[in-house]
Amino acid sequence: MKRLIISVTVCLFCASVSWSQSGTPGRVTVTAARIGANLLLTAEIPAVAVAETASAANTRLQTLSVALRDVSRAFVLPEAAGCEVNEADVIRHFGNADTGAGISAGWEFTCANPNEVQGVGITLFSLLDIESVDALTFPGGQRVIFANNPVLAL
Repeated sequence: MKRLIISVTVCLFCASVSWSQSGTPGRVTVTAARIGANLLLTAEIPAVAVAETASAANTRLQTLSVALRDVSRAFVLPEAAGCEVNEADVIRHFGNADTGAGISAGWEFTCANPNEVQGVGITLFSLLDIESVDALTFPGGQRVIFANNPVLAL
């Protein structure tokens, strides 16, 4: 089971980096997968999504990386599901010739009642001045989540 979870997590990270609904750089991407009692969530936040200048982005990314250590700043899960964080990782990328600066964050939950997780609230909108995020659910597919309806259906 652990191998399956790791495989899906790697797939979600790769998919979120390579897919963009609009084809424009700088889109925030979230991914979600429910596997048995486990729920995996990721967020990819490029520097260009948080500020126009490199110096402003650097400061903003540092603040975001600290805030995202608390998963409730990014996502809200149904209380009835009884989900507890198993693993969490927030990585601040400084960028190089191959990749840009940004944040990659991932959380793994174990849920007592996984069937209660029919959707995930996206609270990233309170941290970022954006109107939408690209979303990928496994095996559900791709969609765009807007700030006026911040729910990712699973």
